[in-house]
Amino acid sequence: MFTWICPKCGGEVPPSYSDCPRCADKAAAPTAAEQPAPVAQEAAAAPAVPTPAAPARPARLPGWALALLFGLAFVVILGGGLFAYQKLQTRAEPPQQEPLAFQPPSLPSPEAVKAHPMTRHIEVTALRLTEDSKQKAFIQFAVVNHSPAEIGDLAANVNLKSITAKGDQQPVGTFSFKIPLLGPYESKDLKAPVDTKLRVYELPDWQFLRADFQITSP
Repeated sequence: MFTWICPKCGGEVPPSYSDCPRCADKAAAPTAAEQPAPVAQEAAAAPAVPTPAAPARPARLPGWALALLFGLAFVVILGGGLFAYQKLQTRAEPPQQEPLAFQPPSLPSPEAVKAHPMTRHIEVTALRLTEDSKQKAFIQFAVVNHSPAEIGDLAANVNLKSITAKGDQQPVGTFSFKIPLLGPYESKDLKAPVDTKLRVYELPDWQFLRADFQITSP
């Protein structure tokens, strides 16, 4: 049987081996210096990694403090709602107006009735003072026939007086009117210039005026 000689160790190697088995065993066996250190030693040598601390929980208020806070919030909201409601009610209420003074009807004086018996059936009312662009005073008024008969060619002179004026007090203004025909129970709106020394804003308001008239026709 033929053998071959290993050039490394000089030993005979059977022809069935392509490598020397003795040299192969020596190469496979690690040396003590080349052997790895135990896992336990490596773990001991490694530095310890600090474990992260758990996050701190925020401090919670006690139950009585929460109840107090909710109670205060409710009182504030309720008070604000009541205040807003009162403000809205105050704005919604219309401003109170002073009652107008009572305007007595323009009744003729006894002297005027004696002078003309038709005076008792005539009323001069709805007095409204105006002023034109030339600062001339005008009065708008209504003449009412309270009788069942028509009156033709009705004319009268009118004295404007304050409702608080006495009988002998001078009128604040005078005017006259003439109506061709005034039917039974009919009224007509008229306008006439006022003879006065006062400006319109200096004259009494309509609710403080009365008209004393004297019929001149028929």
